[in-house]
Amino acid sequence: MPIVLAIISYLIGAIPTAYLLVRFTHGKDIRNEGTGNVGARNTYDITGKKHLGIMVMLIDMAKGYIPVVLAGILIPNDFIAAGTAGALALIGHNFNIFLKGKGGRGLATAAGISLAINPLWLVIWLIMFATGYYVIRRNVHVGAMAGTIGLALLIYTTPPALIKLTMMIPYTDVMGKPFSEMTQHTILVLFLCLQIFIRHVQPIRELIMEWNTEKDED
Repeated sequence: MPIVLAIISYLIGAIPTAYLLVRFTHGKDIRNEGTGNVGARNTYDITGKKHLGIMVMLIDMAKGYIPVVLAGILIPNDFIAAGTAGALALIGHNFNIFLKGKGGRGLATAAGISLAINPLWLVIWLIMFATGYYVIRRNVHVGAMAGTIGLALLIYTTPPALIKLTMMIPYTDVMGKPFSEMTQHTILVLFLCLQIFIRHVQPIRELIMEWNTEKDED
């Protein structure tokens, strides 16, 4: 993958959407407000403006979608290039060089990557999110963890034929030949899930502490 494309992918992902919108519309630093997360939900919580939260979500999705499409244009029929572009965009969003390493939790950006490469990932994630949210506890972080862990586990048992059927880009290697196995696909999904998992460890830890406090009070 050309180094220039790699850098562009990271920088697109690193566009600090939530930070800029909250700063320009309300004069606040989102890193020091609410949960401190540079994402759509914290934007809504801080500003109380639903349209700003939606705007951040859509732009963050585009930050994952555009690098993958760009890689497909510059390096056609190369799954590895497209997947790497998406992965770098997610890293840029979650660990933002412009915000001294701070960033979002990656859900919207990962959704954009999924729509550009394989929407099946997003479908599985949403099903597992709903399961975690409604069965375990009605908390978005619990749902997000359930969706992320569920996707990472279920991708192993998803029939290869279904994966190939739902691919948005040709599933080929650098020589233009179809892959004979799902290894590259699985590695990419696991990497994206790991990035999201890491960014949700802190809110889950805080939620567990809250549960323990509630039990002690009872």
